[in-house]
Amino acid sequence: MLAVRLDRFAHARLPLGPAISDKLRARILERARAVLPADALLQWPGEADLAIATPLHGGEPEALRLARAVADTLARPVAVGGFELFLSCSIGVALGEPGCPAERCLQRAVDTMLGVARRGGDAIASAGSVAAPPLPAAMLAALPQALERGEFAINLQPRARLDADAASVDSYTVRLRWQSAAFGRVAPQDFLPALEALGLMGDVARWILNDALPLLAAASFPVPVQFHFPAPGAQLHREHLIEELGAAIGRLGVQGARVCIEVPCPDAVRASDLLGARFEVLRRAGVQLALGDFTDTEICRDALGLLRPDLVTLDARQLGSPAQGPEVAAGLRAACALARDAGYGACAKGIETRPQLDEVRRWGCTSMQGYLLAQPFPARWLPQIHATLDQRARDLLASARDG
Repeated sequence: MLAVRLDRFAHARLPLGPAISDKLRARILERARAVLPADALLQWPGEADLAIATPLHGGEPEALRLARAVADTLARPVAVGGFELFLSCSIGVALGEPGCPAERCLQRAVDTMLGVARRGGDAIASAGSVAAPPLPAAMLAALPQALERGEFAINLQPRARLDADAASVDSYTVRLRWQSAAFGRVAPQDFLPALEALGLMGDVARWILNDALPLLAAASFPVPVQFHFPAPGAQLHREHLIEELGAAIGRLGVQGARVCIEVPCPDAVRASDLLGARFEVLRRAGVQLALGDFTDTEICRDALGLLRPDLVTLDARQLGSPAQGPEVAAGLRAACALARDAGYGACAKGIETRPQLDEVRRWGCTSMQGYLLAQPFPARWLPQIHATLDQRARDLLASARDG
């Protein structure tokens, strides 16, 4: 999968006008098709973004050669509407894996392309070999004003119960997204560490609570759903944040049991005194606690005993990957058994294929989350989309059971 962004096309489109811009895009498609395999699929998901899907057999080297061919042909001058235009592009490359949904592969290509564009564009990078660099100075400077400018948004990703007789979407993970006016969509793995480093996460976390909790209060569901709020350890130490969560729950009349705070296991152990004291007030109000990134390790076993969570989550994204050995599945299976034997539920996250779903069900996981069920979506869609996702969960579990 190739994600191609025409560098600075959005700025050029205004003086060119829509008619010439459309002709330019048509010319770009012609050029790209000339260097791509005949069965390649091309689509414009955005006015400056071109998505390309094509089967290849030579792995990453062949994919990068193909991306270079696309970049080179697009770099030649284009004469259209009396203009001679010189283009450059940012290209992200991602390779699909057996059973991995195409949209997941495309998302990886897009995230990689965004990294290229952020660094100035006119380059190619592969999702499999490029680490995310620090944010450029210009983007760091824009981040403090992003909340004030309304550039942050909340997305929700559903979780489904793995109960064959009562499969349903019973909870959603709250995720933060940044759509910058100057830089476009910025990948979460790029800007979230910067928010922490700049000391902005407290204000953003407060905004998330005030924006997300009213959805729970206002939306009507046949069965009450729960929101999961990821909370790295640094957030737990922010003064008054836990108290503000309790106050917001009371002010909006939200049942405490409909809110779950998810803390990574290592952070939970380091903050166990805090969670055991200040958080206990929330737990008495019904707010639940989940231990994230749970594994069969001493630190996670300690967290289980110290904090008595309501749920643990397992990172199953690499389950079944050719790059991972059988010890990955064995470790996750042991972690699930550890949680279940202690009487806690286990949610498998990152489920993208049916074989992964079948595997975690055999272990006894009580719920799942991942692209196989649904991608994150804008929170404002929740009232309209919940019933559809609920049916998707039932169909998914029914087909897995029949298979």
